Amino acid sequence: MDKRVQSIKWLYLTVFLLPVLSMAQEKETRKDKETKLDDVVLVGYTKVSKKDVTNAVSSVKGEALKDMPSTNAAEAIQGRLAGVQVSLSEGSPGADVDIVVRGGNSITQSNAPLYIVDGIQMDNALTILSPKEIESIEVLKDASSTSIFGSRGANGVVLITTKGGRKRGKTTINYNGFVGVRSIQNKINVLDPYQYVLYQYEQYYKNGDAKDIETFNGRYGTFDQLDKYKSVKNVNWQDKLFGREAFNFTHNVALSGGSENSAFSLTLNNVEEDGIMIGSGFKRNMANFRYDYDISKKLSIGLNARYSRQMIYGAGTSASGSQSTNRLRNAIRYQPFEGGSTVDVDEFDPLFADQTNLVNPVLLANDEVKESGRNDLLLNGTIEYKISKDFTFRSVIGYVQRDQIVNQFSGPVTSLARQNNDQPVVFMSNAQTRRITNTNTLNYKRVFGNHKFDLLAGQETVRTDGESTSINIKWFPKSSSAQEAFANSQLASPPSGMVQDAPKTARETDRLASFFGRVNYIYNNKYIATISMRADGSSVFKPGPNQWGYFPAASLAWKIKEENFLKQSNLVNELKLRLGYGKSGNNRIGAFLYDTFFTSSSDYGYAFGTSVTPGATTGNIMANPNVKWETATSYNAGLDFGFFQGKLYGTLDVYKTHTKDLLLLAKIPQTSGYEYQYQNSGSSENKGIELSMGSTIISKENFSWKIDANISSNRNTIKSLGSNASASANSYYYPSGWQNNLFDFLVQVGKPVGTYWGYVTAGRYEVSDFNYDAATQIYTLKNGIASSAAVANGAKPIQPGDLKLQDLNGDGVIDNKDMTDLGSAQPKFYGGFTQTFRYKNWDMSLLFNFSIGNKVYNANKVEYTTQYLYKDNNMLAEVADRWRWFDNAGNKVTDPTALAALNANTTMWTPPAGAYFLHSYAIEDGSFLRLNNLTIGYSLPKGSLDAIGVKNLRLYATVNNLFTITGYSGFDPEANTRRNPLTPGVDYSAYPRSRFILSGVDITF
Repeated sequence: MDKRVQSIKWLYLTVFLLPVLSMAQEKETRKDKETKLDDVVLVGYTKVSKKDVTNAVSSVKGEALKDMPSTNAAEAIQGRLAGVQVSLSEGSPGADVDIVVRGGNSITQSNAPLYIVDGIQMDNALTILSPKEIESIEVLKDASSTSIFGSRGANGVVLITTKGGRKRGKTTINYNGFVGVRSIQNKINVLDPYQYVLYQYEQYYKNGDAKDIETFNGRYGTFDQLDKYKSVKNVNWQDKLFGREAFNFTHNVALSGGSENSAFSLTLNNVEEDGIMIGSGFKRNMANFRYDYDISKKLSIGLNARYSRQMIYGAGTSASGSQSTNRLRNAIRYQPFEGGSTVDVDEFDPLFADQTNLVNPVLLANDEVKESGRNDLLLNGTIEYKISKDFTFRSVIGYVQRDQIVNQFSGPVTSLARQNNDQPVVFMSNAQTRRITNTNTLNYKRVFGNHKFDLLAGQETVRTDGESTSINIKWFPKSSSAQEAFANSQLASPPSGMVQDAPKTARETDRLASFFGRVNYIYNNKYIATISMRADGSSVFKPGPNQWGYFPAASLAWKIKEENFLKQSNLVNELKLRLGYGKSGNNRIGAFLYDTFFTSSSDYGYAFGTSVTPGATTGNIMANPNVKWETATSYNAGLDFGFFQGKLYGTLDVYKTHTKDLLLLAKIPQTSGYEYQYQNSGSSENKGIELSMGSTIISKENFSWKIDANISSNRNTIKSLGSNASASANSYYYPSGWQNNLFDFLVQVGKPVGTYWGYVTAGRYEVSDFNYDAATQIYTLKNGIASSAAVANGAKPIQPGDLKLQDLNGDGVIDNKDMTDLGSAQPKFYGGFTQTFRYKNWDMSLLFNFSIGNKVYNANKVEYTTQYLYKDNNMLAEVADRWRWFDNAGNKVTDPTALAALNANTTMWTPPAGAYFLHSYAIEDGSFLRLNNLTIGYSLPKGSLDAIGVKNLRLYATVNNLFTITGYSGFDPEANTRRNPLTPGVDYSAYPRSRFILSGVDITF
């Protein structure tokens, strides 16, 4: 820790003192040399001048990212690209980043785009790239541009080019490093100690049960003793669990240069980051070497080698399973003070855990150890031969290998261990994926007078192989540490008559063969036509005609600016109209789903003698030999414009994408012996509009101000679910999974994917809704007032103050017929904007992103305001304003008039005693405006440090996630923890997002 503090002090002194010392030196002005309209973009195996692009492409250059310090390249592009939604699923170190292009097309399959890095296909490529090494990112959005990639291009294509050296360039060394600290940004307010014990008093005393009263008095004291809880120290378990200072140290080193015939670059990256949660963290080391060499005027080669090694520590707070497997609930619902059980707070009390279904969150965090490691290797070589002045042959071969391990230890405190004789359990898995890619293209370029031709023909093969193994090992000695268990699985000893689960293995095999061609024709530098065709054969489909997909595309562009009536205009310097049509494909399902396979486990076992023999089962997905390619057909119209000598520029696109033969994991009648089957069933539609604009507002010698902004709107609609998707071909219900057997999403024709399905909250039942029998002191609902007992109260009779739901169909009964569409996670608009200021040698940039009109399913809110089966659970702070049954003296109020008066100023209902269910109270407006990044930098005047060999020196300070303006009551309106296209926007047990304050130095020698 001392070294960290010293590093921080040094960097802050550097940032704030050096500029002061150098202010007296002569300053050199900067001139903005960006030429937006002359940019070159990568579009489908070749580079094209931005002026000649006929497709819908969003791009960001490395120049725009260089001043934003970040450990994650995906974060650096958030809010920068029209039509591209970039969001973090939660705030944990190394958290998954979701990138969705134009809303996504698939219903049950991944909507992630296809990533191509330096010509080689990779998965989730932005997670292994440092923003500092990116030369450019191009996102192909419409099928007229993505169809050339055919396979998996239906969800967009992200083309990433990394930086290389420059021929005839001097050798330079650049170091960029920063150190910072993260802290929790937002907390969920819960009941304080006094409010908590008053609520527990109601729970224990309400029914007058003598045993309950005795238990309460023994645990908390009698009512006249409860005032002591007003002065009891409030323990905020969120502070205990997430309140530490989480340090980050990031180093980037780049060495580049070149000779007359060659260029090279070497980049190194090291990140060490603590998580704000106990036991969590992230480490990553990356190296990338790139070498380009001209053997002759006709022949050149390129080599690239990249290696990344990263490790994520900590079990986090969320899991894909149900409530019992998620951990945030312990930090919210655990009693808000120390003591109260029969043992010390830093020791485990199994009786208290059984009674409350809670564990001290600090003990739990220290008893769960998880290590998720990943190694990535990329090797690729390029050979380019200029056959003649017009013909160029290019071949790229690449090898990508990914090795992943997960080691998870569940100690005696955890629920998993308590289910297995209170002994630790270890889960271990490892997987390796290998992919070999070979792409060969022949390019012909020729100009005949006013006619310019660019012809491309190509062939590509992709071979993917992989294996994975996982195992659960139970019954370790209670004294075993995590590292001992990971290293010595033989320590686990099953009780008599029991056997360990057999390891589960899986093999991945995927083959893709492709042929493609493209013709680009430009006439008189005004009219452009592009036609392409690709044929893909995939091994995930059964051999035969279904293996092949064919993806044509065509696009046109008219450079209106080049017409005589605008050519001499000083007002308009760019005006281009684009039209595009195309088809692209998706084969993103597992291999061999057209055949039946068996898996074994002791869960399917049978007794043989005195032991259990593992059995085998086919699982719940039925084979389908008739599955074929999913196809997306896209139409796009766009307008590129620039005015006032490039001071105002932008792009407007309108699009419509229709996806048919959806690769749908369809629910089928269980009389088949299965629950699901992959089918080409149904269709979906996305349509929307995108606008991106930029302007150089001020461009003076000593001061400049630039702004770039984008806004997009996308409407997603399910057009058909086919004839076999369910008993009803128009709809079916789907569970989010945070609570077992809760079907809280609707999949229906005419609705967007991810429609929330639940009840409408109608407040609470008041005294006026009841008839009261003074003799029996029983409240009975009046005739005509529907009861929500079966849904919300565990079938117990409704009482004043209970949660009330709307009887939508008016039949006098609240049941599943009263469930309705509660909205979706789909925003009306989303986008972002950046502002960049430069004053002499100072610079400042601000990056915002926003979303308007999306709904968030706050599942935490449902759980933390529902009593369900357990007492002694804390609640959200708003429960303090609940319906009261006891007066200030602790006496139960039964008289209707007095009861109504007691609750005249309360607004919240009594926490329901029934099972968890979705109602509109938990569906919140998720609109937000976030300042993602604020960076202030100072660059020393050029030449001031030439004497010591320093070419450039920039010092900067940054705040990431500075503030979020939102009405959402949870941790973060962007949380999305279910990881399924059918269940987006669910915030359940998400790891809180943090604010990151850092400072650093960027120096070039």
